[in-house]
Amino acid sequence: MNVGSVFPQLFCSCGSLFFAVVAAVFLVILIRSARQRQRLQTTLANIPLQSVAALRPGPGLVRLKGVIAQVPEPVPPLLDIAVVRVAIKTGRPGEEDRQQMDRVQVRPFLLDDGTGTVWVDPTGLDRFLLGEGFIPEDADRAAALQAVGLPPTLDGPVQVWALRVGQEVTVVGTVQQRGDQTVIAKAKGQPLVVAPGDIPDIAVQTRRQSTGAWVGVGLLGLLILCLLSVAGITLIRVLATLLGS
Repeated sequence: MNVGSVFPQLFCSCGSLFFAVVAAVFLVILIRSARQRQRLQTTLANIPLQSVAALRPGPGLVRLKGVIAQVPEPVPPLLDIAVVRVAIKTGRPGEEDRQQMDRVQVRPFLLDDGTGTVWVDPTGLDRFLLGEGFIPEDADRAAALQAVGLPPTLDGPVQVWALRVGQEVTVVGTVQQRGDQTVIAKAKGQPLVVAPGDIPDIAVQTRRQSTGAWVGVGLLGLLILCLLSVAGITLIRVLATLLGS
C-alpha cells in the first residue's frame, strides 16, 4: 500500500475541511450581525417620539429628535464636532502591510428639541448609523485624522462621518440620572443611536446593512458547501485508492 501516492489528495481534503471550518466561523458572525440589524430596525420603528420636557429616568429606550445645540468640549482640532468617525486604508494598493483602520471620537453634547434641552453622552453609539460619509479635502483630511488620534501624514484613502453643532439628529438611548443631571446614554444590553435625519433614514441604513450581511451569509454558505464537497469527494477517492491497493 503506497500511502505516499494519496498524500496530495489527503492534504487537499484536510485543507478543504480547514477552510470550511474557518468560513463557518465567519458565517456565524455574519448571521449574528444580520439578526442584530434586523432586531435594531424593528426596535427603532416601535419607539414613539418623545419630547425633552416629558423625559423621566428609566430603563426603557426613548427616541428624541432635535438639534445639537452645544458641544462644550469638542473633538480637537474640529471645534464644532460632537462625533467623528474616520475610516482609512493605510498604505498604497498592493502593499502587503496595508491595513483598514476605523476610529471614532465622541463628546457629550446638548440636544435641543424646542421643548427643552438634555445632555447626550454618545459613548458606545452605533458607529454604522452616522449617515453618509464623505471624502475630505487635504486640510480637513489631516484634521480628521488628528481628531481620532492618527498621524495626519498617513497615506491612503480616507472617509469621514461627522455630527456637528447645528445639525438635526435622532437620538435613541436610555434616560439616566447622573448626579443632578439628566443624560441620554447607553445602557448595558441596549442600543445607543445618534444619527442624522429621522427614523426612515436610519431604517434605510439598517436595511441595507442587514441585506449586505445576508448576501454574505449566502455566499459563505455556498463556499462552505463547495469546500465540503471537495473534501468529501477527495476523501472518497483516497479511501478507494487505499482499499484497492
